[in-house]
Amino acid sequence: MANATPRPEDCPNAVDAQGRKTGMWVDRDQHGGYMIGEYEEDLRQGMWRHYAADGRLRSEGPFRDGLVAGRWTWWRANGELLQRGGFDDLEAKHGLWERWTAAGAPLDRGEYAHGRKTGEWTVFNPDGSVKKTTHHRG
Repeated sequence: MANATPRPEDCPNAVDAQGRKTGMWVDRDQHGGYMIGEYEEDLRQGMWRHYAADGRLRSEGPFRDGLVAGRWTWWRANGELLQRGGFDDLEAKHGLWERWTAAGAPLDRGEYAHGRKTGEWTVFNPDGSVKKTTHHRG
């Protein structure tokens, strides 16, 4: 059952001989949810998934050396996409970012360069047509 939601009680939450987190871990959030992923030498590494208290997937994406890095995706409570975007090695927004309305229509889309909007950004009307396009220098 590879697609089953991992259960927090199945994570060993082990530490190595130096007391550093290692292997599969569950980290709880203040809303009853939890994140599951791997630690290497006390740093989050690789793909992590954030689940709501009811087991519903809220977000997923990679960590590198303890920092959010790479492409992340977030979902709404109803399972629809909320937003998707990337981060550079300093946890700044980087690359293509997209957001959607609660109805699933595109809201906006554009690029970030190390935390700053850059290039063409498109904002959409509720029907999916283009509302406006702006250009950013970054």
